[in-house]
Amino acid sequence: MLPRPAWLTKPFLASLFLGIGGFLYGYDSGIITPSLALGSFVTYFDKPDAPLRGAIVSVYQAGAWLGSASVGVTSDRLGRRKAIAFGCIWGVLGGALMAGAAHVAMLIIGRLLVGYAVGTITGVAPVFGAEIAKTHERAKITAVNQMMVAWGFFVALWVGVGEGKWSNANQWRLGFAIQAIPALVLGVGVLFIGESPRWLCLQGRYKDAEETFNRWHHDGTNDEWCRTEFALIQNSIAEEVDTQHHLGWVDLVRTPSFRKRLFVGCFVWAAAMLSGISFVQYYQTAIYATLQFDQDQQLLVSGLYGCVAPVACILSLFFVDRVGRKKILVSSSAFLSVSYMIITILAALYPARPGFPTNAAAQKGLIACIFMVSANYSALLGPMTWIIPPEVFTTELRAKANAVVQVLHYSISLIITQCSPIALERVGWKYYILFILTNALCAVVFWLAYPETRGKSLEEIDEIFGDIERKRDVEVDAVENVVVGKDVDEK
Repeated sequence: MLPRPAWLTKPFLASLFLGIGGFLYGYDSGIITPSLALGSFVTYFDKPDAPLRGAIVSVYQAGAWLGSASVGVTSDRLGRRKAIAFGCIWGVLGGALMAGAAHVAMLIIGRLLVGYAVGTITGVAPVFGAEIAKTHERAKITAVNQMMVAWGFFVALWVGVGEGKWSNANQWRLGFAIQAIPALVLGVGVLFIGESPRWLCLQGRYKDAEETFNRWHHDGTNDEWCRTEFALIQNSIAEEVDTQHHLGWVDLVRTPSFRKRLFVGCFVWAAAMLSGISFVQYYQTAIYATLQFDQDQQLLVSGLYGCVAPVACILSLFFVDRVGRKKILVSSSAFLSVSYMIITILAALYPARPGFPTNAAAQKGLIACIFMVSANYSALLGPMTWIIPPEVFTTELRAKANAVVQVLHYSISLIITQCSPIALERVGWKYYILFILTNALCAVVFWLAYPETRGKSLEEIDEIFGDIERKRDVEVDAVENVVVGKDVDEK
């Protein structure tokens, strides 16, 4: 029997499974894109106007907002695994409602429930992955979420292509029904993997935490490392609880160090949404319609668009742990700004108008730039949104803080998805100027205000935010306990 590759660790394999939550996010986000281009869907729901189309899309973000807001409670009380399973229940129900929608209200309620599921799952899964990962593989493990989002979007868009080829008045229902499958698989399967050792320590269950930690990391040859590493984690969390007295929501903004953590975690997601990726993903068929593409052309190009992100995400796994976070963030936002500038110029100079000849080269260039937006986001900025927030918060605040981060994420996404079809209809290519400016601004903020966290353990990251002396004392105590053979539970 061949030995397992060193990079194929238990936490990495678990992250691939937890990535089903990211797949669900990508699929649920993506399936509405081809649906809006299907004549059968548009006809069945009485040709929804721009505000109603925006509502159908954005209610998903509203549901995700609610799910994210609940994560701080469910994740801390139920544990990481059960919180994910809880979210999956709503994903199954929402998918069933959408597939059987008899009217637009039923469709919207189903989409709200699916959004709630995704908000819950994406609020917990990255935290879970970060808490079980070793320092050197943490970025890769949490970046898996972005890769799975890309695959979910890829599958959704090609399901849409298939629906377009199926001559059936109910063709649009198939894609909605498929949503329930990944939610069901994840909801059941997550209950059969180990809990987060850090969460168990937070509950005072140190013996269970050590056993679980060893199941995640012990390979038969690293006894000393496991004892030392677990001692550091246990002492760090115990010290947090003792000195911070069970932190609550208000503590996120009470001290300068926590406010800085919250800014770092929130702004990376704000930058991701202000990058315009939601606009491109949800309304790319509307952009192609402005180029005078028919239904089949819109679906085909959107399917090809969906092929870009999975490849880019896979490539990112090879360098995301080797390149500094700050360098990736700055370069990604700067390149996105340039891409939108080219898109704006092409759309302004070579508009496609009914009854007039179109400039084929300009159309291809515009589509290529849209594809470049996807490649850039999927390889650079996208993975950072899953990596940075979970790693910058202390264990006691990680679930609550990540909930706030995801609430901000879905709030901005809701605004963009609701307003984009209206803006595109009223001002056309001028709307793209917004994303030139927002991406340029984000690049500047990343350059001036972001710390570098690559290569730091979750406990060592405290030093970056002003907890240097406290952390050094904790680490010295933990190592001394291991050396003299004390029972770490007594600590």
